[in-house]
Amino acid sequence: MIGIESRSSSPVRILRGDNMQSVINGVYPVGEGAGYAGGIMSAAIDGLRVAMKIVEE
Repeated sequence: MIGIESRSSSPVRILRGDNMQSVINGVYPVGEGAGYAGGIMSAAIDGLRVAMKIVEE
């Protein structure tokens, strides 16, 4: 797994479906780099939401 950290939020958003996956099965775009958060706390909450969705499945 690779995660890139930068000093700014992503200007683009990687699309994900209702199951939180991208169009590539098994890839879950999460947090600032994917365009779903604007800071450390919202990125953490987004990560928790996606993790809970993965556990549901």
